[in-house]
Amino acid sequence: MMKVADLMTTQLVTLKEDDSLATAKSLMHNKNIRNLPITNDLGECIGLLTQREYLRHAFYLVSQFGTQQLSHKEEQTPVAKAMNTDILTITPTTDLDVAAEFFIENKYGCLPVIEDNKLVGILTPVDFVRLAHRLLTKQDQ
Repeated sequence: MMKVADLMTTQLVTLKEDDSLATAKSLMHNKNIRNLPITNDLGECIGLLTQREYLRHAFYLVSQFGTQQLSHKEEQTPVAKAMNTDILTITPTTDLDVAAEFFIENKYGCLPVIEDNKLVGILTPVDFVRLAHRLLTKQDQ
C-alpha cells in the first residue's frame, strides 16, 4: 500500500505569520500555487493561507479602503490576519487511500503533512492527478 510519503510534495513554499498578504499574493502567482502553509521558527505548521482565504481578505480590504488602497493595505496586512489556524493535517505514514477518501469526502484543497510536529510536506488533489497520469501512461505502454 502506498503511503502519503510516496506522493506528497516536499519542495515547500511557506510563509511566517508576520509576512504580508502582498508577499503571499506574489508567491501564489509566481509559483502557481493555491496553498501556503504558515510555519513558526520551529518548523511547525501553525496555519494555512489558501487562495480562497487570501481573496476573501482582499475583498474585505477593498470594501473597507477601496481598490486604490488595496496594494498598500496588502503590504501592511500580516498573513496572520487571513490565515486559517483550524487546519487538518496528515502524517507521512498514512495510507494513500485514506488520504484520497478524505479529499473526495471533504473537498479540501490540501493537507499539510506533519512528522514530529514539523511540516515535512503537503498533499494536494493535484498530486493524485499526477499519480493517475503516471499510472495511465504506464498502462498504455
